[in-house]
Amino acid sequence: MANTTGGKWLYLVVALIGGIIGGAISGRLAASRTAIAADTPPKSIAAQEILLVDAHGHTHAALRLDHELMPVFQMYDTFGKTRAAIGFGKEQNLGLLLADDTGAARVIIGVTSDDIPAVRLFDSHGRQRALLGVDSAGDSALDFYDSNGRLLRELP
Repeated sequence: MANTTGGKWLYLVVALIGGIIGGAISGRLAASRTAIAADTPPKSIAAQEILLVDAHGHTHAALRLDHELMPVFQMYDTFGKTRAAIGFGKEQNLGLLLADDTGAARVIIGVTSDDIPAVRLFDSHGRQRALLGVDSAGDSALDFYDSNGRLLRELP
């Protein structure tokens, strides 16, 4: 009977060790499958706004829809001012805006809804001072404006 009891203990120990080894192996296999699944990005994300924030929760960039439901991507400086933006403006104009450290627009590069490209330069008060563009006939122009918005010179 001692042999039978010893045999039962041996089977119990072997079963316990087998269970531990099997559990460890299955845990590693499951972990590797989870890691593979986590590395696969989703095919789409639906959101009305996506914010890029730092560890303190400060927003540094945003992708959102504007009030006319057109997409806009904005980047902010450390003070929260928009320094760069790309998106749609009035009348479906597409543009890139670059601002100074006060947040005032200084450069706008855009294409109008009529497919007319233009580069506009602004002074620190937001007044347009120069315009470089190509009209629908393919003719280029360079315009200079005074601080009141009056055309000073047009080339050619």
